[in-house]
Amino acid sequence: MLRTKEGEKISQDDVLGEYPRPQFRRDSYLNLNGLWDFKVDLEDEAPDEYGGKILVPFAVESELSGVNRRIGNDEYMHYRREFEIPEGFNKGRILLHIDAVDQVSDVIINGMPIAHNEGGYNPIVVELSKLKPGKNVLQVEVRDDTDSEVYPRGKQVSQPGGVWYTPTSGIWQSVWLESVPKNYIESIKLTPSFKQKKLFVHASYTGSPSAIAMTCLSGGKPIKKIFLDTEGNGSLDLSDCFHPWSPEDPFLYDLKFEAGEDVVYSYFAMREFSFIEHKGHRVFALNGKPLFLTGVLDQGYYPDGGLTNPTDQALIDDIKMCKDMGFNMIRKHIKVEPLRWYYHCDRMGMIVIQDIMNGGRKYLKRYVNLRPFIPFNKDDELEVNINKLGRGNPRSRAQFIKDMGRQVELLYNCPCIAIWTLFNEGWGQFKTVTNWKLLKTMDPTRPIDANSGWFDRGVGDFDSHHIYFHNIAKMKGDGKRTLSLTEFGGFTYKVAGHEWPKASFGYRFYKNEKAFTKAMVKLYEKKVKAAMDKSGLSIAVYTQLSDVEGEANGLITYDRRVLKIDPKIMKGLNDQLKFGEDDAA
Repeated sequence: MLRTKEGEKISQDDVLGEYPRPQFRRDSYLNLNGLWDFKVDLEDEAPDEYGGKILVPFAVESELSGVNRRIGNDEYMHYRREFEIPEGFNKGRILLHIDAVDQVSDVIINGMPIAHNEGGYNPIVVELSKLKPGKNVLQVEVRDDTDSEVYPRGKQVSQPGGVWYTPTSGIWQSVWLESVPKNYIESIKLTPSFKQKKLFVHASYTGSPSAIAMTCLSGGKPIKKIFLDTEGNGSLDLSDCFHPWSPEDPFLYDLKFEAGEDVVYSYFAMREFSFIEHKGHRVFALNGKPLFLTGVLDQGYYPDGGLTNPTDQALIDDIKMCKDMGFNMIRKHIKVEPLRWYYHCDRMGMIVIQDIMNGGRKYLKRYVNLRPFIPFNKDDELEVNINKLGRGNPRSRAQFIKDMGRQVELLYNCPCIAIWTLFNEGWGQFKTVTNWKLLKTMDPTRPIDANSGWFDRGVGDFDSHHIYFHNIAKMKGDGKRTLSLTEFGGFTYKVAGHEWPKASFGYRFYKNEKAFTKAMVKLYEKKVKAAMDKSGLSIAVYTQLSDVEGEANGLITYDRRVLKIDPKIMKGLNDQLKFGEDDAA
């Protein structure tokens, strides 16, 4: 079994103990990760005896969970944890956070059901109003049908192979408590306006405070203070202390919100993602200047933790590796990461293309396997095609819209996120035009890649291509949208002793580091650079950051122990992918 260095450091007494929500932080925090009672059976009722243990928040199928077994769609996962509220912790209310549970879950406190959730990629937040002095008992009952056509599943399948991976079942992100006053700030929405040099704010509050104060800080020192109106709205003028955010200078302003007895800490950045004319092409721009986005596809899997990072440092290490190689962007592919990952991208200066979670019925092989070779399109307004693309079930379509809204709400404030990817390669695709318009209303501040790869419906901000077998240098855009290469490469070099069992999937195979490096140099210098110069290519996403299970096409091995290319060589290739600002119209 492959193990990461970070996975070897885990202590059962301190599992992912960092504060899970950096952009909405309180001093109150109690981590419930660690060993829980656990049982799998065919009964939907919580058992009297458990008999087993699981290390939360690692999924049942992962090695680090201590269980490491597959779950059938007729089985139930039963979790149980006793906890005590420390003296002085309770300020009026106690909120329970379960940051992700796959797939359908019920939460019970001291025998009383308190929450039901469907969908595995968004957090559960619920008040614990039935707490007792001394020990309390938290139970989570979970069922997971990996191949369900209703719920989002990412890359999970019941029979992994090729580009599809081991399922993730049960709790797979942090479980924690915080305490708030009787009336408290429920949420904040932060919208920077780069042109106006202002931050627009909306805060939701449970009561009716006389005022919500917001203080802006820089380097720990207060620089501005405003009071939000009775509706929770306000704007902060930064014209006399304006500092843009960029990959080279990822400057963050700090915020402090005060309402009654409640205090919340946050941060934001001043940046703008848009488009600009450059040598006759419409290219991506950051803060009004053309920027070539060069990045990697990152699926966020680990051989020992599955979808769950072993440690916080594991997140940092992946981002730092990309920075060291000269990448300025990561495409977060078919996964919603813990909020700490986005925080590290914010503070380290890594731009993110964020995929909306896919789902639907199992996809037709001819669409997945033949489309990269044979160009053909599908009108996803027609019910017959919607069915072929896996969204024939109306419940599945409704769940997608619900989950999309929850995902945008969860990640809206993250400065690093530049682009939403609506549909990828037709997986569960339906009514692109309608869903693109809906996503645009949910977040009008960010560009959208409506159809990444193929089955393009002509909407969105990008003419988005996946090219693994054809000549990248000859690609051309539609002349209206920004030309983007949102997947390419996939070069496979298997490193002995660092392979997943039966790892064999890839697009081109190389026997050693020398051959792999030579191919990468040719790919970037002769193909990607040519497409940028000739056709105005604006985005390039290499597949991929790390090997993942059957795919051995990463820049680093799955266990994160062996880099397949010298970072200095990769950085040199990326340094060539720059637009000349003086040429911009």
